Amino acid sequence: METLQPDELRRQFPHTRPAVLDAGPIFGFGYRSPWRLGNEIQARAAARSNLSVMLAQQSAREIQLAGRTFQEVIDSATCSAYAADLRRPWGADGDRLRNVQEVVQAAQAGCTHFTYDVSHEAPAGMDAIVCKLRDLYQISLGLQGNRDFTTEVAMDETAAPTRLEDIRALMAELARADVRVTELAPRFPGHFEPAVDYYTRMEGDRRVADLDVFEQYLGQLAELGRRLGFRISVHAGSDKFSLYPIMARVLGADFHLKTSGTYCLEELKIIARHDRDLFLEIHACSAEHFRRMRGAAAFSAAPERIPALGGLSGAELSKLLQAGAGNADLRQLLHAGYGAVLAAADSAGRKLFAGRMERLLRAHQDEYAAEMEAHLQRHIRPFMPAAAG
Repeated sequence: METLQPDELRRQFPHTRPAVLDAGPIFGFGYRSPWRLGNEIQARAAARSNLSVMLAQQSAREIQLAGRTFQEVIDSATCSAYAADLRRPWGADGDRLRNVQEVVQAAQAGCTHFTYDVSHEAPAGMDAIVCKLRDLYQISLGLQGNRDFTTEVAMDETAAPTRLEDIRALMAELARADVRVTELAPRFPGHFEPAVDYYTRMEGDRRVADLDVFEQYLGQLAELGRRLGFRISVHAGSDKFSLYPIMARVLGADFHLKTSGTYCLEELKIIARHDRDLFLEIHACSAEHFRRMRGAAAFSAAPERIPALGGLSGAELSKLLQAGAGNADLRQLLHAGYGAVLAAADSAGRKLFAGRMERLLRAHQDEYAAEMEAHLQRHIRPFMPAAAG
């Protein structure tokens, strides 16, 4: 039987086209790897649990780092929706769009949700934020024509938490500028870092969380969102297991949780178990990338807190990658370097790791699917039955 290409699937089967998601709860199930296996597992979970998902969600900087395109990310989701027979509408999030070029690329690929990142402009003040958002929104309007879309303002990568009075002022300014905002992602108090649970402070080598700080802010933000008409979006939402019950209680069904970051670590569990040497090579590449970029992003991982890996078995290495029970510093380091691992190539342009990783995962698909499904369920189960509404 002939295998249909993504564009042909979208022409023939409406459920394989990204759609606008206009009500929560919404789960960002983006997938970083190019081989689609995990994306299909996500699509099947969405179909089985009747979830609204951003099946295609990838930040512009991660796309750049991994050498992918928005079109490739959406094509992966299209094929995954077809394979899973996912009939519920799913969305495509052009995440962390920073400039006109990235907005154009996301729109041309078929994104239905545009996340405008203004974290860089926030220190310069309200005028700079509004100016950028007005420009990017107008570009989106022109490119989308009569196609509907949703929008998001991301200001979560700032030094200090986003003040509620600044959100009020921003929404008023954007209304005057005719910029429609569907969602807003603030900088919450405490630390939302990739691949580790929420925390508010370090005590020695321990991350410690004051959950009351988060809950109080979230409650005030939720009330503001209801009054001003925006949905709350939570970035770096992977592995924030301590916060999910609070979010479910405070937000009910009205949220967008972006959880795409750590599914790649479930892949590395399988690789560690079945090809220890490949895993150690991947770790070395990730460690070098982390060393170069440390300080450019908010990471608390300390390589010195990672145990010596050379003497561990594949099973022991895999256990270190278990969310919440393994080594958080190793998990964060590998998360940070994953895009560089996928893009790593020799002088002739041959990928150093990607092909070997894909072959191994395909050889152990059932085991891989079980790990992915378990990790995914940890992210959605606290929100049931709201998530299945």
